[in-house]
Order: sequence, then C-alpha cells, then structure tokens
Amino acid sequence: MSSYDVGYKKPPQDWQFKPGNRCNPKGRGKRKVETEAEILKRVLNFPAEFRHRGKSKRAPRSELMIRSIGLKALKGDISAAAMLLKIRGQCEKYGDINPTIIRFRVFKEDMNL
Repeated sequence: MSSYDVGYKKPPQDWQFKPGNRCNPKGRGKRKVETEAEILKRVLNFPAEFRHRGKSKRAPRSELMIRSIGLKALKGDISAAAMLLKIRGQCEKYGDINPTIIRFRVFKEDMNL
C-alpha cells in the first residue's frame, strides 16, 4: 500500500471519485417556467383572509371574487349580475373554470339603467 493516511476527511482511495466521474453528472434540473394559466391558477387559488360575522376565515381568492360579484348583483348592479350569470354558464358548461380565460363584453345598449 501507499503512504496515504485514512482518517477524518480522507476516505480510502478505493471509495474516492475517479477522475471525470461525479455522483451527479447531469447536475440540478432546470427550473420549470410557469405559463400564464398556471400563474393565474396559483394566484386565484391562494387563500386569503376575510372577516365573516366577526370571525376571521380563509378562502380561495376566486371564491371571494365571486362572492363580491354576487353582493354587487344583489345591490342592483346589472353588469355584475350579467357577469355572475356568465360565470355560472361557464361552470355548468366546462366544470372547473381554472385556468380558462373568461372575457366579458358589456354593450352600451345593455347598460340601460
């Protein structure tokens, strides 16, 4: 044998990496790039705190948005009611609306108040 001392931070030469060989040759994987739909889904499903009857509760942001649209519709906002009905139609037709993009168009003749 050679005069190599085995000990702390000196493993036996048989156990050492051979030249050109590493335990992780491919390295760390590349970071996954999120699409706009995935970002939107993550943001809308992130829980947010709100107060209901004096108690602090948590719910997804998409649920809170639908609740606020519903409250505006109950107060008489016609465009909010139309938007709520369109969201309901989309949910009945396609099921889960994430990450579907819903576009609303309100025409001036529909805005007769």
